[in-house]
Amino acid sequence: MATIYKNDQARREILRLYDERLQRCAPDHESRYVDTFAGKTHVLICGNPAKPPLVVLHGINAGAPMALEAMTALFPHFRLYAIDTVGQTTRSAETRLPVEDDSLGRWIAETMDQLGLTRAHVAGISYGGFLLQKLMTFAGHRIDKAVLVVPGGLVDGPFWPSMQKLSWPLMRFLLTKSDKNLRRFLEAFYAEVDEDALRFQRNTLLGVKMDYRRPKHLQKADVAGFDRPVYGIFADTDVFFPGFRALERCQELFSDFRDHHILKGCRHIPDARFYPEISEKIKGWLTA
Repeated sequence: MATIYKNDQARREILRLYDERLQRCAPDHESRYVDTFAGKTHVLICGNPAKPPLVVLHGINAGAPMALEAMTALFPHFRLYAIDTVGQTTRSAETRLPVEDDSLGRWIAETMDQLGLTRAHVAGISYGGFLLQKLMTFAGHRIDKAVLVVPGGLVDGPFWPSMQKLSWPLMRFLLTKSDKNLRRFLEAFYAEVDEDALRFQRNTLLGVKMDYRRPKHLQKADVAGFDRPVYGIFADTDVFFPGFRALERCQELFSDFRDHHILKGCRHIPDARFYPEISEKIKGWLTA
């Protein structure tokens, strides 16, 4: 069977870090597997069962626990369904779906079907923001309110700064495998580089067959029929998806773009200092 991992050691270490992070942020979670056309899909369920559902889509190769870390303050106010993306370093099937057609949107909608969710609020973080856009275009009626957090799929960082801060440090790390070069690469997009980040990224970059496909940017025609409220959280020093440019694109694209918030002094991946700010904004928007 085809696998996204280069070796079993990398897979074991990545999933060990996944479990450690999960136990820290959501020790009382429910773990559920559902059947989809893309294979088994793993979902972490936590929060208040009496409150409205909130579907959470995580960043690329980050796994559902990393998304939940920033949202623990929402547990009393929502029933969270954090979906492990297929084809990534998660507990879902290793199926890599096409990024240009409706496959990803169909997969999310089917996962919601299996969870008994006719409609829900949906929050997409980074690559999860791109996945949320796929759901908007495939089955936008399934979304109550949409929250895009440092979203992909809208803009790209400028070429030369991306080369200097990302591509060249990454190439140096892949050649040398040194922590010094890995840290230099991560400092471009982590607000704070801790030991968990170093271990996770080392195993991912060296032990996973990376998926470097870049999806096309969302176009206004793609969401012409989507009329649900949209909110956005952006980082002002985001090297991947520059925050103010992403905000401008949201204002151009969505017919009901309601509000936004800028994380000041934040890179693409916020650290724990920003978690209360993120949760408070999401709670305010979704409960208004």
